[in-house]
Formats: sequence, C-alpha cells, structure tokens
Amino acid sequence: MSRRAFVSLFVAVAILAPALLVLSRPTSAVQETNPEIVTALESINLYRSWLGIAPLTFDRNLQASSEGHANYYRLNYGDPNLAGMGLHQQTPGKPGFTGGSMKDRATAAGYTGSVNENVGLSGSMIWSTDWFIGTINHRLTLLDPRYTHIGMAAVNEGDIKFEVINLGAPKWEYQAEPEWAAWPPDNTIGVGLSFSGEAPNPFPGASFPTGYPITLSYHGPGELTVQSATITANGGRVESFSSVGSGWLSSKTALIATSAPMQNGTTYEVAVTGSANGEPFIKSWSFTATTGDDKLALTGQAAPPPVTSTPESEPTNEPEPTVEPSPSPSPTPPAGSRPRQVAAPEMNLPDGVAASHPAVQKLWWASDGPVAEEQVKRSWLWGPDSWIAISERYDEEPNRARMVHYFDKARVEINRGETQPEVTAGLLVRDMILGSIQVGDTEFNENTPANVPLAGDGYEFNPDAPTYASLSGVASTEEGRAVAQRAGEVIRETLSTNGAIGASESAPAGATYGSYDETLGHNVAAIFDTYLSGLAVDQNVSVGLPLTEPYWVQTLVAQEPTWVLVQAFERRVLTYTPSNAPEWQIEMGNVGRHYYEWRYDNEAPNTYREPAG
Repeated sequence: MSRRAFVSLFVAVAILAPALLVLSRPTSAVQETNPEIVTALESINLYRSWLGIAPLTFDRNLQASSEGHANYYRLNYGDPNLAGMGLHQQTPGKPGFTGGSMKDRATAAGYTGSVNENVGLSGSMIWSTDWFIGTINHRLTLLDPRYTHIGMAAVNEGDIKFEVINLGAPKWEYQAEPEWAAWPPDNTIGVGLSFSGEAPNPFPGASFPTGYPITLSYHGPGELTVQSATITANGGRVESFSSVGSGWLSSKTALIATSAPMQNGTTYEVAVTGSANGEPFIKSWSFTATTGDDKLALTGQAAPPPVTSTPESEPTNEPEPTVEPSPSPSPTPPAGSRPRQVAAPEMNLPDGVAASHPAVQKLWWASDGPVAEEQVKRSWLWGPDSWIAISERYDEEPNRARMVHYFDKARVEINRGETQPEVTAGLLVRDMILGSIQVGDTEFNENTPANVPLAGDGYEFNPDAPTYASLSGVASTEEGRAVAQRAGEVIRETLSTNGAIGASESAPAGATYGSYDETLGHNVAAIFDTYLSGLAVDQNVSVGLPLTEPYWVQTLVAQEPTWVLVQAFERRVLTYTPSNAPEWQIEMGNVGRHYYEWRYDNEAPNTYREPAG
C-alpha cells in the first residue's frame, strides 16, 4: 500500500472578515527557513508548475499564524479537544492561544481574504505534503491557482508531532487560470497505487482501498457536469467510479478512482466527457503507476528530491472527523511504517554540494537542482556548486565559529550547531558596502568598502564600472537615506563609479518602479518584484531588505559596454540585463565570489576545495 495512505490529516477552509477581535497575536515567523519546510514548498511549487499554476510564496502574516497554531498544539498536547476537526481549533484561556479558529488566527496575524488549512500528524512536513498530494481534498488546497500565499509550521518533539499549512488568497475569485487542471498530469510517472480515504471523505460508500485518486478541476465560468469518466490500461477498461465533488474546492472537480488499487508499472489512460458552462468538453491524458514509494516526475521535467531517511517515530493515528454522512474509517499505519524525509540524490550532486551539510544539500537541490539537470532554463539562485567550505569566526556560535559554504551567488551559513541547523544566506552585500566584516551579533572587523564591480567583468578588466563602494553614499547602511515612493514611474537613474546619481534618457526603456519597502524606505524594480515572488524562499532570509534604489549602470560584459539595471539588497545584488537571452536577463550577482575575494584578498577557487579552518 502507498505511503500516502498512512497518516491522519484534516482540511478546513474559511473566508476572513476584514476585522475580528482576538485576544493575542502570534509571535514573529521564523520557521520559513527550515530546510524541510523549504523543501516541501519547493515540491508543492514544482507540482503547481506542472499544471501551469503560479508558485506559492511565504506570507509573513500567514506564517506567523501557522507558527502560532503549531506552538498552541505543542503547549496543549494531550488535550482531548485536539482531535479530528478540533485540530483546527483553539480554546480561549489555554497556553499559547492566538485565536479560536483559523479565521481568527489569520486575522489576528494581519491577514485578510480567503484561507484554507491542512493539518498533519506525521512528524515530517515533507511526508505530510507527499500524503496531501495523494488525496483529493488536501491536494486541491495546495494546487488551487486562487491561493497565492502560504504559511507552514511544524513541531517534532518526542511524541509531539504536528504540521500545519495555511493557504491564502487576498481576494477570492470564482474563476482562475488555468481553466483546467488534471492530476496526475499527463505523462506523470511514479504515481501511487492506492487510496485509503481522508476526511472529509470524497467517496462516501466506497470500499477502501481504491486506486490512486484522480481529479479534473474546472476553474472557468458556469458549472461542471460529467457525463462519463473511463480508465483503461493494457487495452482494456478498468472498473472505476466517478462523481463531481460537493466541497468548497471540489464542487467543480471530477473525482475519479479505480475500484481496486492500481498495478505497479502500468500506464493508465483517463478520458472524461461532459459540459462546462453549457459547452461540451472531452479531456484525456495518461500516467504510469509504480510502487507508491517513488518520486513523482514528468517526462523531461524536474522531480522532487527522492525519499531516503526516516524520522525517529511512527506517525500518530488520530480519529478522523465526521463532516459528511458515512465518513470512511481512519487510515491505519501498518506496523513499522514511518514518514521519510527527502534528501538530494548524492549521485546527482556536484562535488562541493555533495560534501556539504545535508541541510545545504537540500537547499541547493530544491532551488538549483532543476537548473543543473537542465530541466528548467533560468539563472542560478546559489550557483553550480559550492567551491569552498570554511570555518569562520562568529562569536555567538559554539566554539565561536560556524561552517559556511561559499557559492558564486551567496554564502550559506550553518548556525547553532550541527544537530538543529538553521541555514541562512549571509549579509554580504551590506558588509561590502559598509566596509566591515561581521564576526558576531554586534562585533565587526573593519575593512574598506569593496572596490568590486557590481556587475560585468572583474575590476582588472572593468575599472570604470560602479562597485559596491560606489553605493556607500546612497545605501541604507546608515539612517536618513530613505526616498519617496515612485510606483509605476520609469527608472532612469544611473550610478557612476564615484557614487554620483544621475539620469539618462539612453538607458533601456521599460523598467519601472514596483513595490516600496517601508522599513528602509526604498523602491524595488517591478521586474525584480516579479522575479522574487516566484522564489519559494523567504525574501528576508535569502535576499534581505533593499538597501538602495535600482540604478542603471554601464559596465563591460565580455568587454562589451552594456547597460545593466542593478539593485543592492542586504544579502544579494539583483541584475537585469535586457540584452541577455530571456532566461538569463535577471540574475543574482556573484556576491559570494565577490565577498570571498574582498574578505580574504585572495582569488576565489573555481572548483571545490576541502573544508578548511
């Protein structure tokens, strides 16, 4: 039986009112950088991309709401009310109370709109996410195009195991693109064999286990009517059943399953006919079922990282809630079954990443693995490999040092020891502009601002290009450098080598100012807003706050004078080069390489070197 069948999980949904009185506000969000949560979200967004659906991005208010609810469960573990649909509720007066319902909690955290919630008890966010995708109701929450925001939190402390995912849509729309979404998608391989039910029960009266559940969602105008749904394999028809759902998200979704579990290594063809908004339709596609423990993949596209290691304890089997008439019984884990965590495939990792901490491996594989495997065409988020690992001073860490891994685009830091690592991207851009090397929470070693070009060829071949030092007079490394909001205006400002800000009518047209960060008072280029919104990582931790405005610079790229739009953030430099091929127009600057050479006054290696002290 598929691993997707062995956990008790629950789903709920609410539309939020604009304001609601709640007793307390959750603490600030911190878990969005947890490697397992990052990996789980990368997998969800990969699945959404297969359907042509935009990626989910962390919303700090939903994240705070999720973490507040996970903390409530931790503090009140053993409360008999925390079972079934009670897993979505809190009791006023109990420790950690942040709101009675998910509606209350999200509003208290500052989020308004439509919110949906999945809850798991497996001990692994990755495993629970995998289980969600193998169901119907929980799957639809993760793959609905109307949800654009997400918050994810988990507790795994001894017997206390709890995962919560909140999905949010600032404004609920009854239509969305793409108009149709079929799961499993056409040409999927690695599909599970069976389904043992969930709550709410999508198949009342069915005899479990059935085959892996199939869904065809319609997001267009009008209603969906299904006339027929057939499944064939090996040239013959397979006994199956189908219906249109009645739930919040399933009311315009065809729900289909074979009457018995599917067969390993068999390709199944699905054909559905009916009418949508009064117009006839025919939809057909195919997929291949395997053991149920294989990773899902599409021919020619990237797959989620494979499943390898296991948490220490088995999933908890809580009773399912009674929401619909005659709900199916709770799925029961077989003896010895355990949720398993995802790790990167060692044989596919470049040398430096393969030698790094497992948390770094997961982070790189989820973000840049698809680029390395040539499954997607875009610029690197971290770089093709880590070229050196080194122990650097940091006073608050054990032994006043921490291991860091340098990539072209960033430095990845392993904080707070090896048993409970927190992975961060260093504040390298801030340090290079400021001319100080941070070696503790409040300790810095003085240097000089980095005379390294922000973009283009190196200084030796590009001495007239603006550098990090050129930003010293305009960057918000000290107070009083905020600017006015300029959303929608065309970007014409230029930056010269001596730090002077000018304006040019010859700079490429089309780039405009987008969002405005009120913390430091800077506008973000709209094209960078779009790029950052597609990253399944928290911007504050992976990119940081904008330190400057976006500026056009003239620099040499392969010794050719080139206009490049640059903007400095605390942890990254983003560049936009209109003359590049579309998939390489927006890039992360080589901040990791620049910082290493500035700090150590030594050329950065091009290939991996063994860890050094």
